[in-house]
Amino acid sequence: MSFDSLLDKNDKLVKVCGIQTVEAAETALQAGADLIGIICVPNRKRTIESAVAREISKLIHKSGTTKLVGVFRNQSVEDVHRLSEEYDLDIIQLHGDESWPEYYNVIKKPIIKRVIFPRDVDVVTQVCQRKPLVCLPLFDSEAGGTGEKLDWSSISSWASEQNNVFYILAGGLTAENVMEAVGLPGVIGVDVSGGVETDGIKDNDKIIKYVQNAKKQ
Repeated sequence: MSFDSLLDKNDKLVKVCGIQTVEAAETALQAGADLIGIICVPNRKRTIESAVAREISKLIHKSGTTKLVGVFRNQSVEDVHRLSEEYDLDIIQLHGDESWPEYYNVIKKPIIKRVIFPRDVDVVTQVCQRKPLVCLPLFDSEAGGTGEKLDWSSISSWASEQNNVFYILAGGLTAENVMEAVGLPGVIGVDVSGGVETDGIKDNDKIIKYVQNAKKQ
């Protein structure tokens, strides 16, 4: 699988991340999310429990359309590969300083690679030129999941000056600003976690509104 087929079917990819319950996964699924993310990094506030991850995986794969993304940060290729198989992940998201080809060559699943603006713009340019498209860049903050909004103006200015660059945008997204986000130059996907939570817990109403607004474009 590559991202080419996913992008053929969707104008923009809408991702809900940090899912920790089957109920929240079902809500995102029914709302029409294209990607559902689970945190596979140990000892984080949104780290998924193994049994729940397996249940969510079964639910998502019954849908036949939505893809399950496992999020990792500076973990060994072996650990990522093991959990990829255990949870039947469709896509691997690398949120640290990993060299994504090293992971792709072993795991053979599409990669979402967190990149930092403006430090990693050369990485974005290189990734976007590859065919088939097996890696998508994701602009986010260093840690991710903090709700920190990026400098949309600077990213948009840079993207407008490039030839055929594209990326997923994360950081500070909510149902209220996601319609603006999907219209920015180069954005082919949006990714939310904290922006659909209330008091640190996924909020079903916020998930539904976020996905609906992201799909309005």
